[in-house]
Amino acid sequence: MITLNLETPPMSQVVADRRKAEAARQKAAALQRTYQAAVSNRLTGDWTLFSTSTRSELRSQLRNLRARSRDLARNDPYMKKFLSMVRSNVVGPHGIRLQAKLADAVGALDNETTKHVEAKWKEWSHADTCSASGKLSFVDALKMFIATIARDGEVLCRMIVADNRFGFSLKFIDVNWLDEGYNVVNRDGTRIIMSVEVDRHDRPLAYWLTPPADEYTYGGNYDASIVQRTRVPAEEIIHCFVAEDDNQTRGVPWAHAVMLGTKILNGYREAELVAARVGACKSGFLIPPENDEYAGLQDENRQIIEDLQPGMLQELPPGYTFEGYDPTHPNANYGEFVKEILRSVAAGLDVSYFALANDLNAVNYSSARIGLLEERDIWRGLQGFVIEHFCRRVYLAWLRAGMLTGELALRPQDFERLREPMWQPRGWAWVDPMKDVQASVLAINNGLATRTDTLAEQGEDFEETVGKLASEQELLDAKAIRIVAGKPSAGTKAKAPDEAD
Repeated sequence: MITLNLETPPMSQVVADRRKAEAARQKAAALQRTYQAAVSNRLTGDWTLFSTSTRSELRSQLRNLRARSRDLARNDPYMKKFLSMVRSNVVGPHGIRLQAKLADAVGALDNETTKHVEAKWKEWSHADTCSASGKLSFVDALKMFIATIARDGEVLCRMIVADNRFGFSLKFIDVNWLDEGYNVVNRDGTRIIMSVEVDRHDRPLAYWLTPPADEYTYGGNYDASIVQRTRVPAEEIIHCFVAEDDNQTRGVPWAHAVMLGTKILNGYREAELVAARVGACKSGFLIPPENDEYAGLQDENRQIIEDLQPGMLQELPPGYTFEGYDPTHPNANYGEFVKEILRSVAAGLDVSYFALANDLNAVNYSSARIGLLEERDIWRGLQGFVIEHFCRRVYLAWLRAGMLTGELALRPQDFERLREPMWQPRGWAWVDPMKDVQASVLAINNGLATRTDTLAEQGEDFEETVGKLASEQELLDAKAIRIVAGKPSAGTKAKAPDEAD
């Protein structure tokens, strides 16, 4: 006999179940309307939910980041290439040149003062006066400045009173001298954050330099209790980094987002290289018989004597069998896999893949132009960063020191007029010279561009170019050579502009 349970659940239970179902429905509806990246489920369970500031993250991780970035700079070919690209594209072979452009009282260019300042700057820019060590010219200092920021995330340079004609030099200091573990809150409201003393607005007041272990001990025992910290006012220090937060006091290595992938890629490349070498060295294995007592074709260490020659057939000892070795390395997909990883590395470093990897196989004019133009905008932005945070501060400190020593023959009122000079960074050649020159000429002739700006994009100065053209013309006139349609015609006397042909 079948018994049916016709009991009705209590009303309270029915209401509770309905409320639970409604709550689940509302929760599911809310999840559909929210940011999917904020949802915690089985697919996002390993994604962090802790929101911390850049400053707090760097306090515990900066030293490790910097050490690993330096290791890649020493041992990874792509990181080395990236740093070379930074130096080459931001600074270039001739550096960022000073252009004083000083105007007189009526607004005309004060050529005499301008040439005096630019000539003295050029004299100081040599290695024996620019750097306290006598090793770095100003161009070298620019390259070290930007490359150190790219590698370490920050750079530390001290402007010192030097024993030279200008009384001024630069001294680069390893950022390891800023101890990340030195953090103090003072009673006057100032704070020391990772050895950078700041006011309540996070403006640097001073830097506390602590000799690191490798600098202090030279291989001996390191006793942190006897290490002396030195406070250096912020006016003497150039501490630069690309800030991600306004309250940030230390910089992040530029390769932080790709360091892990780059390290793993290095391990994979090494494994494939070793496997390929092993495969190339071994052709097979000789398997001896059981209870082998064979002594022929063996040396005193019972090693089979091998004498390989091209096209050779060798008879095996009695009882021996041969097992071939057919390696599968390098893997057939090795090249495409490495290329895909390098694309992500290039994206994380803000450079084009074909430039970082030296891979021009699939590059044509259009793709190269698009990639280079986008990349050059990034380089120009970094050039502006270097001018604002390094060139300007060095120039103003040099100007004060040179006027105090008397090496710069300037009046006190000239200082204000010379405070904001122009700087000419490097430019780049056209991707397609003929088409780009034609486009520039067309824009200039129609008033859409100027000769000054067009030459500045190439890293040239308009006034210097005009001076060179005038000198060339004088030489051509002296030699009785006339240029017609770009072709020299010897023996033809150049005519004056007002002479008729």
